Order: sequence, then C-alpha cells, then structure tokens
Amino acid sequence: MNIRVEEEETIELPIVPMIDCAFLLLVFFLIATTMKKPESQEKQVNVYKISVPKAEAPQTISTEDARRILVTAEGDVALPGGKKADDKYLTLVALVDDLKVYRIECEQKQKEPVIVIVGDKDAKYQRIIQVWNAIKNAGIRQVSFSVEPGKPNDG
Repeated sequence: MNIRVEEEETIELPIVPMIDCAFLLLVFFLIATTMKKPESQEKQVNVYKISVPKAEAPQTISTEDARRILVTAEGDVALPGGKKADDKYLTLVALVDDLKVYRIECEQKQKEPVIVIVGDKDAKYQRIIQVWNAIKNAGIRQVSFSVEPGKPNDG
C-alpha cells in the first residue's frame, strides 16, 4: 500500500510591486507638499517677502505711527526702511539700541511708542520671542503682531 503525503502549497505574496507602489506614493506626496505657494498669499514688505499668518477675527488697532519690525522666514530682522537684503540688524543688541532711541523720540513727542512685529508665518517661534524680548528690554510695552484676517491653514 502506497501512502502519498501531500505537500502543503505555500502561498507567496508579491512584495516587490507593493514596495514600488509605496515609494511612488512617497515621492508623489513629497513633491506635492513642496510646491510653491501662490504669490497672492505673500506680501512684499521692503525688499523682504513676508507671508503673514492668518487668524480668525483679529483685533484691529491703529498702527499709523507704529514702528514695524520685520522678521523673515530665515530669522533676519530687517532695518526700518531698508532698501536691500543686507539692511538688517546684525545682533539683537543693535535692535534694542535702535528701539531705545525710538522710545526716547516718542517720549519727546509725548506719544506712546508702539511696535508691530510683522513675522513671516515660517519664521521660527524662538526668533519671534527673541525680538519680542528685545522690544521689552528697550522699555516699550505696546507690542502687537501683524496677521491677515481669515481662517488659519492647519497645514
């Protein structure tokens, strides 16, 4: 009597095509997320391009006499009225000294010194806080942040 032992069939899953699909999806999403944003969302302020973040129902205040401090996405702090990209504060100490002069000028005119921080939405939070601390060290208490009205983008 011959007894046959049946061999179990092994089922193989083709892994290589799945890996190829995963890499194609990865490349697609990397390219899709790094596309340039339309220029309508960016403001040209002096020679620096500053893309201000959006916020719902921002409080509007009069900033006619306010000094604007521009913080770029790279972390540079622009000089007021700068005409070229090299017109920036080299250190925060220079910013504090300039703001002290501004505060004294405002006190002589019997006006409250007001600063508006115009920070790019891609600027590092740490840099914005450093600029804010420099303003406080100069003795200026009225500080505002510039935002555009609208719903903030989560992405």
